Amino acid sequence: MKKLKLVWNFSGFDALKIAKHHLVHLEEYLKKENIESLQLDTESTSEFSAISFLVIYDQFLDKIRADLKPNQGFLVE
Repeated sequence: MKKLKLVWNFSGFDALKIAKHHLVHLEEYLKKENIESLQLDTESTSEFSAISFLVIYDQFLDKIRADLKPNQGFLVE
């Protein structure tokens, strides 16, 4: 199975704080939908921007993309 990294972008003064809060909602969604995540984290990309992301198996892509609308997606090796 392929692994995918789905990314949500946040910008502004509180970008990292918002990205960390977004993780709470991602965790709730994954638990509710019984979806296994391989990694779930945040990253500060600059002083005023941050991302939250999760790494999943490709079998969950269609559901998560339709429900949560990530900003970007990448294939992870």
